[in-house]
Parts: sequence; structure tokens; C-alpha cells
Amino acid sequence: MNATLEKSFELFARRISLSQHELNDALERAKEICQFLSQGTAVQGCKITGSMARSTAIQGFSDVDIVAALSPSLSARNTPYSIAERLLDTLRPRYREARISENTVRISFTQGPDVDVIPAIPDTVNPNGRVIYKIPSPDRSRWNTYAPEERNQEINRKGALLGNEFIHLIKIIKWWSKQHGQPIASYEIENIASATFFDRMPPITRAIVEFFETAERSLEGRKEGHSSSVSEARDIANKALQCEQRGDTRGALDRWGILLGDQFSSVVS
Repeated sequence: MNATLEKSFELFARRISLSQHELNDALERAKEICQFLSQGTAVQGCKITGSMARSTAIQGFSDVDIVAALSPSLSARNTPYSIAERLLDTLRPRYREARISENTVRISFTQGPDVDVIPAIPDTVNPNGRVIYKIPSPDRSRWNTYAPEERNQEINRKGALLGNEFIHLIKIIKWWSKQHGQPIASYEIENIASATFFDRMPPITRAIVEFFETAERSLEGRKEGHSSSVSEARDIANKALQCEQRGDTRGALDRWGILLGDQFSSVVS
């Protein structure tokens, strides 16, 4: 891979990542919320999960996810809708900015990432001994299954096997998705990346093209706007890669700037 392109992507990945100080502050905030929840009787356990636990968080967009494990008996007496309201009632006395956001209770802060607290009912245990939860669906009309530890283990395992380039890829695609109305959800980006790369990681420019090729196949049948965004991204990434292969570094950088926006262009200007 061209050294200029490699350096540009390394700088870009660093720019869109949380600093260690920001990450530490976010995790401390989450721990404080967990400590507050543990004082009551409704919450049996609390754990930090999501992109913060998998080192895939990005500047300005990633929230801290907390799984609040509630008593299994509550699922018999509560609907997915009411269980979220119950968790909100628990948090409101301490965190006045708490509100329902889809299937979570979101606590907003003026500085730093928000915190999403997910009401979760322990349901079963998978063959690896990890708990599978029931959580409200995004519209809170039904229960969905949720295995946060399974995803944490998979992404962390792939990161250890494939190196920083794998984590950088996920962050770059998350950044692209957030800038384009989120045609691919963050958890889907992690799943697609994990399914695309097994035991080797190509250079980041090739990896982005391969990701979008897999995503295009995976997301067939999605609403037109989302699928067309992915197809357009694949086309731009492919053209950037073709420029690189011809030795046209400037042309490649320009096309990557079109795909990834001003934050990328500014690191190469």
C-alpha cells in the first residue's frame, strides 16, 4: 500500500477515535451510574458493553452502553414497554436528563458521550456459559434476544488476531455511516467486518472496498435509500483503489475525501 495513503488513514483513524482521557472519563461516568443502580433492588447486576468495551467508539457519535440486568420475575409482570419505563423511574431521581430513547434509557450530558442504559432480563445461558438476555425491541412492542458478551468476545478476538487495522476499519465505516444517515447500524458494521475478514487483514484501502462489497450483499432488501448509499460508497471506494493501483495517489486521496468527508481531507491537506 502507498505510504502516503497508509499514513493518511492512520491519522484519520486516530482523529475520529476517543482519546484515552475521553475514554476513561466515559467509563468512569458509566461506573458511577452502575453504582447508583446497584443501590436499589430492581437491578441485579450492571455491566458496560458496546463500542466502549470493544474499542470501536468514535468521536462525537458513540455512546456508553450499560446492560442493567433486572430480576427475571419482572418479565412476567411487565411488558417491554413498561420495563423501560420502570428503569426510567429508577434513574430519574438522580439523573434528571434521563429519557426513553427507543429501547434504552438515555442519560444525556453536556460534555462527553451520553449513556444508554439497556433494561435486560436474564433469559438463558449459551453453550459458552454466557448469559442471553431479553431486551425490548426498538419500538418496545416485543422482546428481542441480546448476547452482549458474545459480541464483545468476537470483536475483541478478531482485533487481537487481525490487529489495529481491523478496529480502524470498523471506526472508519462507523464514521462514514453516521455522516450518511446511518444506512448501516453500528452493530451491523461490526458483524459484517467480522464476517468479511477471517485470518488476514488486507491493506485498509482494499479492506474498505471488501467491506462494502459484503455489506451490499448482506443488506439486499433494505429500503432503497440505505442500499443505494452502500452501493454508492462501494463505487467511490473502488475508484479510489483503482487510482491507487495506477499510482495516482492524489486521485485516490481526493476520492477517499469524497467518501469520508472533511475530517479525512483535512489530514492530507
